[in-house]
Amino acid sequence: MSDPQAYAVGWICAITAESVAARAFLDEEHAAPRQVAQHDNNSYVLGKIGNYNVVIAALPDGQYGTTSAATVARDMLHSFPNVRIGLMVGIGGGAPTQKHDIRLGDVVVSSPGNGNGGVFQYDFGKTIQNCSFQTTGFLNQPPVLLQTALATLKSTYEMRGHQLVDNVNKNLERIKKRSKYRQPAPASDRLYKSYIIHPSSSPHGCDAECGDDDACLISRHKRDEEDDDPAIHYGLIASGNQLMKDARIRDNLAAERDVLCFEMEAAGLMNHFPCLVIRGICDYSDSHKNKAWQGFAAMMAAAYARDLLHQIAPSSVEAERQIREVLGSIPPNGSHGVKGLKLSKVEHLSIARNPHFVVPFPSDPDFVNRSDIWTWIEERYAGPNSRFALVGMGGFGKSQMAIHFAHQLRATSPKTSIFWVNANTKATFEESYRSIADILALPRRHDLDVNILALVRDWLQREDVSPWLMIIDNADDVKILFSKDGIETYISYLPNRNKSKILVTSRSRDAAERLTGNANMVYAVPTMEKEQALQLLQRKLGRDVNEADALRLIHTLECIPLAVNQAVAYIHRRSPRVTVESYLEEFHNSERRKGTLLRSDRGDIRRYDGVSNSVVVTWQVTFEQIKREQPRAANLLSLMSYFHAQNIPEYMLHDYSSGNIGSEGANDKHGETSNIDFEDDLDVLRGYSLVTMTATPGLLEMHSLVQFCTKVWISEFGSPDQWKTLILQAASEHFPSGVFETWQQCQTLMPHIQPLLDKQPSEERDQLEWSKLLTNVSWYLVMLGNYFRAEVIVRQAVTIRTEILGQEHPSTLTSMANLASTFWNQGRWKEAEGLEVRVMETRKRVLGEEHPSTLTSMVNLASTFWNQGRWKEAEELDVRVMETRKTLLGEEHPSTLTSMHNLAFTWKKQERWEDATELLQDCFHRRENVLGADHPDTMSSAS
Repeated sequence: MSDPQAYAVGWICAITAESVAARAFLDEEHAAPRQVAQHDNNSYVLGKIGNYNVVIAALPDGQYGTTSAATVARDMLHSFPNVRIGLMVGIGGGAPTQKHDIRLGDVVVSSPGNGNGGVFQYDFGKTIQNCSFQTTGFLNQPPVLLQTALATLKSTYEMRGHQLVDNVNKNLERIKKRSKYRQPAPASDRLYKSYIIHPSSSPHGCDAECGDDDACLISRHKRDEEDDDPAIHYGLIASGNQLMKDARIRDNLAAERDVLCFEMEAAGLMNHFPCLVIRGICDYSDSHKNKAWQGFAAMMAAAYARDLLHQIAPSSVEAERQIREVLGSIPPNGSHGVKGLKLSKVEHLSIARNPHFVVPFPSDPDFVNRSDIWTWIEERYAGPNSRFALVGMGGFGKSQMAIHFAHQLRATSPKTSIFWVNANTKATFEESYRSIADILALPRRHDLDVNILALVRDWLQREDVSPWLMIIDNADDVKILFSKDGIETYISYLPNRNKSKILVTSRSRDAAERLTGNANMVYAVPTMEKEQALQLLQRKLGRDVNEADALRLIHTLECIPLAVNQAVAYIHRRSPRVTVESYLEEFHNSERRKGTLLRSDRGDIRRYDGVSNSVVVTWQVTFEQIKREQPRAANLLSLMSYFHAQNIPEYMLHDYSSGNIGSEGANDKHGETSNIDFEDDLDVLRGYSLVTMTATPGLLEMHSLVQFCTKVWISEFGSPDQWKTLILQAASEHFPSGVFETWQQCQTLMPHIQPLLDKQPSEERDQLEWSKLLTNVSWYLVMLGNYFRAEVIVRQAVTIRTEILGQEHPSTLTSMANLASTFWNQGRWKEAEGLEVRVMETRKRVLGEEHPSTLTSMVNLASTFWNQGRWKEAEELDVRVMETRKTLLGEEHPSTLTSMHNLAFTWKKQERWEDATELLQDCFHRRENVLGADHPDTMSSAS
């Protein structure tokens, strides 16, 4: 095991490719460290380059940005206290200009100058296009010995050129998957003009989507033989907490600050890890990103770092102070607590006590006031409760309302501080608090051992601090809010103070209620009213639009603000070729085209960097969160997405919640558990505003766009066939026969099962379920008088059941009887008679002459005889059926009464008036008693 005290060089990477490249340039690798500090979760690779032992640490997988980098650096210094030289080595995005010919594979090195360390933090929460930029901090200058080595190496390269590519190629032999780290073909290095944007939702490469001709690309000359290629650049690196992917913002910042490169981690090392930043260029900080150059760029940066270390004399390193000494002492146990921290002294007391406005988004000039929500916010802000919340689906306008309220409050109450906290992840929560600490200039905020969350909370709870409003945005994940940072839960770091308020926005009602502690302090934000959505559309378009088209569009988009913004952005970007009318035509053209439009990632700039304006992507975040929190609820949502959006019957979902469609024993213990599960799952979906109750008990509804986006999500990350099978099973189980008593149920279910009727399943089991559904639906359609449609679908049922079950199976005979019924109702007596005789004789043989199904066949055949004027044959069958039913079912059974009714009308046709009248009267009185006076059968007997 290696001794942590033996390592003087700390090397930090962000992604796997950077770590692989760093290891490829180690002269030797060492064993794992003997021990690390308590609370250190870093993974280390130890080794040697030249005379120096090097410790390499990478950011946790998937956790990039300034906060993660700061945590990794802090923990490294706890575990390796002798680190004296810091390097941040990896990839970045170039900012090519006429002054700086930066190309893919080049290396940019942070070069100190003008009193700064060569890296500055350019964003504070959000970079807004067309706005000027403010510097929010500079990275500390690296040690003098690194600056000296940098100057020496720069001179050497100028004199002799560098051998970095040769060194990369030589060290590739150490990497198994070396093709990813080779230098790509120069032709793949394309610099697109700044106004050419690659849509984030496009599945196509840049060649197909953006073009590869001179009209799209910036022409660059071939480098001279005297020039290094790849080249090394020295200057300013811009670091932000989000990926730079807007060429116009890149160009503006490059022009204002002479920036050469953009990256995401170095700003997190301010005041934590003074170091040199070395970046291999893998893209151009625009929307045309790909990973083809990442491996080679990482290798080039690592090769430069190796050359740099060879320029440093061992005696110089030994004389250099430990980084932890430079920054201040660190408690030996690595504790991050703040017990005993006194806040009586601040760097600038007036700064801390003055009002501050820390909101990362501008107010929307096209803001549409939603008076009911606005009034509620104002009343809660003025009321006695300290916390209140807006809850609703992503894209419904919660954050926009909070942003506008913040700006209005700033105008009406200038002495009130307003702070914005992004609670989307632990990292963004902590970063927001760190930004507040910087704005307030709180003491000890740069100390390595300080708990920044407690520091901010305790300060805001002081009575001598100006009143404040804190907006906790994106507080969606209960697990994050109630998890611990090692000491306390994150929710415990929310300050409490008289005359100060906290406004929460969340997609989760559960999270909102737990944060506010009072369900009455939570407002469920719905979609916009029609007039509000129309006003938003007109303001965003900024021009006259046909009102009928506008109304159709907002109806199609269900008055959802994000969807309206997204559609307007799409229309603007493609104007004048795309209008509101043509957008609607595209939207309804196909499911695939609808998905493409709803994935469009343009729209409101008042959203976090990296957060999509796409309706599909926005809602998929919620779907994934539900899947993590309660997978069963995600399954329920998946099934419901295949129903019609309105009037979804709960009874078709109850069995599903336990995974058993059509399971028996609905009232046993297992069934009770299933009902409890269903209620829990439904509560989750309602809490996220994905499902609502209707005015009719037992019926649910969803937004059709939510259903569509759920199905898109399932098609990408799940199994659509699974849910199509489940809804088919549910429909087959619950769609009843078409008798009068079930008409209301059939009417409710028809919109849900309609899509199932038009496509035959491929699996045999599903085909049998489908044939059962078709048979029952055909019965209902016959009762409605839609005989042609009934015949078409029941023929399919007959075919399937005959092929799979055989001609004599009872289910096949049921479908054949229904087919005969469609013939009968169309007056096709001979066809009806032929099929009815066949069904009746088969049922007699298979089921017996007294079986109810056999008797039903006899009734049907008698009716066919009757309609052909064959009264004696009809009478014979009617009498046999009536007498048999009296014996088996009783004289007042509805089926017996039907037989009496049929026989009476047969006697009428034979002019046996007295017998017919007596029998009809008897039938009428019995039906009135059994079925009720309003039943159609009762009324037919009365006539």
